[in-house]
Amino acid sequence: MPDRLVLSIDVGSSSIRGSLVNEQLSIGSSWSAPLPARTPVPNFVDYDAGAVTAAIEMVCDAALAEARPAAIAITNQRATTAMWRSDGEPVGPILSWMDLRTAPMCLALAAKGISIAPNQSATKAAFLTSLVPEEERLELRFGTLDSYVLWQLTGGQVHATDHTNAAMTGFIQNVDLSWDEAVLAELGLPASILPKVLPSAGDFGHALGGIPVLGMAGDQQASLLGLGCLSKGQAKVTFGTGTMLDQALGVDPPPDTKRQPNGTFPIVAYSQGTTVVWGSEAIALATGSMVNWLMGTGILRSFDDANRCDPDFRSHSRLRVVPANVGLGTPEWDFGARSVITGLDLSTTAADIVAATLDAVAQIAADLAEATVADTGHEIERLRVDGAMCQNSAFVQMVADACGIEVELFESTEASTQGAALLAHAQLAGATLAEYSASVRRSPTIVSPRTPRGGTAWRERREAWREAKDLSRESIPELSAVHF
Repeated sequence: MPDRLVLSIDVGSSSIRGSLVNEQLSIGSSWSAPLPARTPVPNFVDYDAGAVTAAIEMVCDAALAEARPAAIAITNQRATTAMWRSDGEPVGPILSWMDLRTAPMCLALAAKGISIAPNQSATKAAFLTSLVPEEERLELRFGTLDSYVLWQLTGGQVHATDHTNAAMTGFIQNVDLSWDEAVLAELGLPASILPKVLPSAGDFGHALGGIPVLGMAGDQQASLLGLGCLSKGQAKVTFGTGTMLDQALGVDPPPDTKRQPNGTFPIVAYSQGTTVVWGSEAIALATGSMVNWLMGTGILRSFDDANRCDPDFRSHSRLRVVPANVGLGTPEWDFGARSVITGLDLSTTAADIVAATLDAVAQIAADLAEATVADTGHEIERLRVDGAMCQNSAFVQMVADACGIEVELFESTEASTQGAALLAHAQLAGATLAEYSASVRRSPTIVSPRTPRGGTAWRERREAWREAKDLSRESIPELSAVHF
């Protein structure tokens, strides 16, 4: 009997990808459509809604031309915000999670005791709603990209999201995971715009001629599942446009959903039936985006050049790069920080700048790991990694060295695609997510640190990194003043 296939649709920050994933979560044929972000002015990042719709149609048509999957699953960049009318017409651009145009609105809410970060959805939804006359707002539909894709796939029949995405919007302020009426009232938004919230492993209706949609999760939670991090304390880090470290924490809810003392946040890791599994997340806002910037400027000519960087670069160079194009996340949360390069001299080459950037991202991963352990109290014994940057073995070695712990690298670096497929495959098999994940064969490569954690050399590198990072702080004071 042939494997059942799941069409896993991954809406990333630069592309939409559709992949056919088998029962062992192996990725077969894949199709990708570019999703270029626009930056019309500094600190504004958005997408053309029509381009998103066209990309969805392209990858789905290509997949269906090869096979008819047993189910569909969706994973997406979280908090990126769309607003459309009941007939499907978008009311404006889709605002990226990186977009900071509503930072002043977040400041005003903070003064009233409502904590919403600029990279969450609620104030973005309020901005988009303001583009529509008040008498027409009851017909609007708000959604993060999972909801928007689902609406498109089902021909406007289903307006829904899952717990992992809903909890990241800012419209949920409590661990009961209900939409917060006070936030809606303060922003002047009708509750009718909000989608229905379902379990991540749930029934989201039928699409594309009757194929069930059986899974939905934010990209970071999906990668947590795809990498098999379902047990308490297990953690992974994803190197994408930003860098996110997530740790599974079990079914006991946190006291609240607010930012923790070391800059991490409680998250919903996944849900199935009535079971909600919680986790912790640490966030770096600009890491892979700095590599993309290097490509755009010509400093980095190709990603192959990055793959040839010297993993021992730090042992003989004082050059430092601090990636902070849209600010610093965990633990500082300084939206006004900006990237810096320090230690340039006449011998500095383009290759040096690339290597220093990769080394900085590795140091950021160590920052996220330390903040996570401090906030959750659960040590990270091994760190699983994914994302396109992990195709670079020199970079993965830098991560192990910076964190001072073993790193597990898997053959596929597309864990979000696999995790979304797991949500659907588990339901097709009548299994819990933990049961199904345990049946998947995984054979990671273990990368060990070359520098002992806590040793003199390790401590000196960590301190030099912190000193460089301090130089990027409060570059734009008015954005640095945003606290939540």
